Amino acid sequence: MHAWHGRRVIVAGGTAGFGLVLARHLARAGARILLVGRSSDGVRRAFEACERAGESTAAMHGIAADLGRAGEGNRVAGEALRLLGGIDDLVCCVGRSGRARMLDTPDDELRDYLAANLFSSTELVRAAADDVATARGHVVFIGSLAGKLVTPFMGPYAVAKSALAAYADTVRLELEPRGAHVLLVSPGPIRRAADDPAADRALDRYAEDARRAGLPDGARAPGGTASLAQLDPDRLAAAVLDACRRRTAELTVPRKAALLAGFIEWFPNAGRRLLARFVR
Repeated sequence: MHAWHGRRVIVAGGTAGFGLVLARHLARAGARILLVGRSSDGVRRAFEACERAGESTAAMHGIAADLGRAGEGNRVAGEALRLLGGIDDLVCCVGRSGRARMLDTPDDELRDYLAANLFSSTELVRAAADDVATARGHVVFIGSLAGKLVTPFMGPYAVAKSALAAYADTVRLELEPRGAHVLLVSPGPIRRAADDPAADRALDRYAEDARRAGLPDGARAPGGTASLAQLDPDRLAAAVLDACRRRTAELTVPRKAALLAGFIEWFPNAGRRLLARFVR
């Protein structure tokens, strides 16, 4: 992991969930980190979680920013220049999941999904792109398996994550000729770390969505109606750093889901029939 030593990394959405796990792995590998969360309280709780685990936070800084608001991405990039002295790498781990019927989702709510999962990254990516290219660094987008495989009751989220996947592809076309590496990570549901500051919010997090939309109980599961085991966050973080080392374009986990997504691309009808066997 010596390749990360001294690297200056922005982790947007890094104060809880998988973003914080990945930030901690980067810090252990020697990177200097700017954690970005929506609230000052979230930033504080992230630092407290690291300190309780006996991990040094000397190489970490944290700021609160609502990346869905215009101007905040530029401000975060400016703070990275001030606090870290530059930007070598960028991890975009901001997003919002949910459960809904697509045909019952009004446009305003669909825009909210797009704002949380796509537009939370775009301004910050524009602001950091030149510095990352100069550093031959990494831009990592944490997407979702929902952006690859569309399953019942996850339509709005799937639309937003599919848009993020297309955005990552277009950013790759423009940045990789300049020396940067762009990685799209499409994981299934990720288990919360034991000391996650937001663990209390993870308990039955989709119950209200399902109740409001009149969805079956199966829609409340972490994978929705798909029978998926939750991924170990530490193993996933190690896989992300390895994918950066190899400078691969995509990482889809679990692997069987990646194979299924590829099969659907080649054989749309047969592939979707096969997908239907994996959903309740």
